[in-house]
Amino acid sequence: MSFPHNNPPGESGPLPSLNALRAFAAAGRHLSFTRAAAELHVTQGAVSRLVKQLEADLGVQLFRRGPRGLELTEIGAAYLPALQDAFERLFAATRLVARAGRPANRLTIATLPTLAMRWFMPRLADFQRRHPEISVDVTSADRPIDFAREAIDVGIQYGPPAGRDTWPEGLAASFLFPETVLLVGSPALLKSRPVKRPEDVRRHTLLTHSTRPEAWVEWFAAAGLKPAPQQHGPGFEHFFMSIEAAANGLGLALVPDFFISAELRDGRLIEPLPEHRVQRRGGYYLLHQQGREREPAIRAFRDWLHNSQEISL
Repeated sequence: MSFPHNNPPGESGPLPSLNALRAFAAAGRHLSFTRAAAELHVTQGAVSRLVKQLEADLGVQLFRRGPRGLELTEIGAAYLPALQDAFERLFAATRLVARAGRPANRLTIATLPTLAMRWFMPRLADFQRRHPEISVDVTSADRPIDFAREAIDVGIQYGPPAGRDTWPEGLAASFLFPETVLLVGSPALLKSRPVKRPEDVRRHTLLTHSTRPEAWVEWFAAAGLKPAPQQHGPGFEHFFMSIEAAANGLGLALVPDFFISAELRDGRLIEPLPEHRVQRRGGYYLLHQQGREREPAIRAFRDWLHNSQEISL
């Protein structure tokens, strides 16, 4: 497929705007202005205007409305992969420059929000005491980390059982610890409606977690019961929200044990059926790009996670 030569950008005219190119790349990848807008954190109208601006600058039509929605034209389909490759090269070059300019003793760590709040932050002081030469930045990531695009050195993420090919190519993943799920509720709620056996759970509102819609199905199955979907109550994006909702009597929640040690200790939450804990098949992993384990800061952090007694669950 050859491109038209009427006023080629970069020869007799300026290059199109970077924002317009990004809007086209996102819209072409999703075949949706709405999803492209969500990815770029702008409005749908902004994406539409940027694409129209790009089409005007190039003098070609990149999209058309088909019977199934947005479609790439022939020239749009030819342009998209070349543009995506150019963006990947741009991102890669920028990462190399940014990494070269960063101090070797700076470490950016990304992990799940509740894991950061409830498990990692209380232990971070120990790592800093052991490695005062390493400066740490912590960010939350409740989605898969794109190490190729993001300025993140290591991540701690939940994943399926060890030994499966579950992580993208080029990532090194080392297993840290499994996850055990507890059934918990507030003292007031469990006093008004006691839970003495698994069947009693059916009488309660069941709080749900948006990324674990199967959690109650798994719990009821482990208890030898069929689930009660009609009793599922409010849903929450993060575990710390579910924990607070349960502590305030909104219903029963299923929460990883190491997130609620403080609430169980001070009595804000009660585990009515400790014999019905569920050991999930997956667990938490330390992730980084392959080959970077030789870098001093990453090696120190990895060794600390695997060896320090201070991080035991």
